[in-house]
Amino acid sequence: MASYVSETLLLKKSSAIILLLLGILLVVVGLNAGSQLTVVVGCLSLLGGVLLLVFKIVRRNQGNPL
Repeated sequence: MASYVSETLLLKKSSAIILLLLGILLVVVGLNAGSQLTVVVGCLSLLGGVLLLVFKIVRRNQGNPL
């Protein structure tokens, strides 16, 4: 059970990092090529990666009182 949970968390972290890197790459390529669609897709990917990381951090800290 513990290995399943750790594998799931690793998969979520990895997917968030991949989305962040893909978003940055697409924004840079889109700006250099002048492609507005590529920039928009890159921004959405970047936003998705940030949201995944934020949700993970918020969920982790819900059990800790301030």
